[in-house]
Amino acid sequence: MLHWAAGAEGRGAICAADIATVNLDRKSFTFMRSYPNHIPLSESGVRAIGAALAPFQFDRVYSHFFERVIPAGAKQILQASIERYVAAIGGIYDRT
Repeated sequence: MLHWAAGAEGRGAICAADIATVNLDRKSFTFMRSYPNHIPLSESGVRAIGAALAPFQFDRVYSHFFERVIPAGAKQILQASIERYVAAIGGIYDRT
């Protein structure tokens, strides 16, 4: 990921790579170790992304697909997506 401090009219922007991708809904992120092989990223990997980005101010995210932009509130959306993802890989949505 690349932090652009002057992006989003000075509110900061992130240019995301493929490990953290803006979803099609443009309201959340997903995380994968390998998209071609459908290998999800671990909890520690996802939390490391959050920790690495915590010191930076950013409001917008540009994903590696042009149509996948989160125009505002991206830092909060990233944190919520991390928690949702960790819950999902932990089995919270599994049917028993």
